[in-house]
Amino acid sequence: MAWPLLLGVSAASAAYTPPGLLADLVELKQREVARMKKLPEAREDGPWALRLAYPAAESSYHLGRALGWRRETPVVLVDLKRSSPGDQLGATVSVDPSMQVEAALSRAEAIGVAAALVCTDLPSYGCTWEDLRAARTWAASRRGGGAAPLPLIAKDLFIDPLQIARAACEGADAVLLVAAACLADLSALLDTCTLVGVEALVEVHTPEELCVATELGASLVLVTERDRATGQLVSGQAAALAPAIPPDVVCLACGDIRRLDQVRTLRRAGFDGVVIGRMFGSLEGPLFAEQLMKEEPWQRVAEMVQVPRTAFDGEAEGGTPVSDESTL
Repeated sequence: MAWPLLLGVSAASAAYTPPGLLADLVELKQREVARMKKLPEAREDGPWALRLAYPAAESSYHLGRALGWRRETPVVLVDLKRSSPGDQLGATVSVDPSMQVEAALSRAEAIGVAAALVCTDLPSYGCTWEDLRAARTWAASRRGGGAAPLPLIAKDLFIDPLQIARAACEGADAVLLVAAACLADLSALLDTCTLVGVEALVEVHTPEELCVATELGASLVLVTERDRATGQLVSGQAAALAPAIPPDVVCLACGDIRRLDQVRTLRRAGFDGVVIGRMFGSLEGPLFAEQLMKEEPWQRVAEMVQVPRTAFDGEAEGGTPVSDESTL
């Protein structure tokens, strides 16, 4: 374990402030959370507060199971939103203004994607908590039919445990934690996920964020090609971080994924799959997602390991001497 690096990063995260444009977005979210805490559901006897008061009777592992482990074909998730943040405060890029969550989920399920991110932030994504409720209703109808519904990942700027409790109450199987927005509180937010019984998908975009997230035990990591400080795309950012991702972490990539060659490059770098956002909201999006899942299987390279090996009197059959270790 890289203790000197971890201690340095931990010290830095304690005094952390979100960078660039994200600082203003977090400030807006703090005001929203302050208003949320005045709602009846947040009172001491309200459902959100009670969700934080007692450990969940059972935890959801729907997302982890859907992602699988080191699959030979890329795993594909979709990010359902009506708009996306621009490169200036308050600016947004239209994605799918008329999106109906139930219809979008049905399209995604028909294609065979692994999970869906459902946005709940109005200023940045044009979505609300009503969309997560609609997604939960859709998922419940699928369970009634005997099908295994798509895991639902609530997407927002989660900066407070109460938001995670609300997401759990609204039917989310997991939440997206944007490390750039909550690095100083990431440990507490991960603990909250465990408490309320939902999984955490942690988004990172710098080596420091990746180090903190993985040292805190994040097992599902999403590396974005977008610089959260500027809102700009940084081509190759995800691939550059790939060597630092621990081998026991399921790693996904996102950030304007539009072409097959992008996905192939990310697969060669070691990523298990991708999240399709803006592209899925276009007419070509569903077809692109379907093409990805028809990609040729990728043969993963096995790691060289040393294992003990013994033979009677130090000799193999036929009298050939052998060492006490052998490489497989």
